[in-house]
Amino acid sequence: MTITLDDFEVFCRRSFDGVLAVVDRLGDELINQHPPHTGGSTPYALVTHILGACEWWVGHMVAGDESHRVRSDEFAASGSVAELHAAIADWLALLTDRRPVLAAATELTEIPKTQIPLAGEWTVGAALIHAYEELAQHLGHLEVTADLLLANR
Repeated sequence: MTITLDDFEVFCRRSFDGVLAVVDRLGDELINQHPPHTGGSTPYALVTHILGACEWWVGHMVAGDESHRVRSDEFAASGSVAELHAAIADWLALLTDRRPVLAAATELTEIPKTQIPLAGEWTVGAALIHAYEELAQHLGHLEVTADLLLANR
């Protein structure tokens, strides 16, 4: 069985469409609000974290791009719905532009300091799947956060 970059990109784009649907549902009025009673992150911060994780795992770890990511700053980020649309469009364009580098990658830029995949060592494929895992799980987190924010409207 082989998972291709086409497969990876299709599912990333589909999930980012879901992210944007939630962001649009919330609008600028709620995008920077914390969900009630949970202490959870704002939707803007969650999307910023999704983009940071994708940039780190795909751009830095696989493609070898320099990273200026400060993970803790992602959870304090705020801004507008338009800014999130632009940031996601930029990341998806970069994903398309970097496909030749991703396709040629045979090892990671560095050994991740995070958990080891269940099967053992990190590979390029494992890093890409992990990037998608982060995107998908935080899309779910974002959807629950939106439901909490919209519950009393």
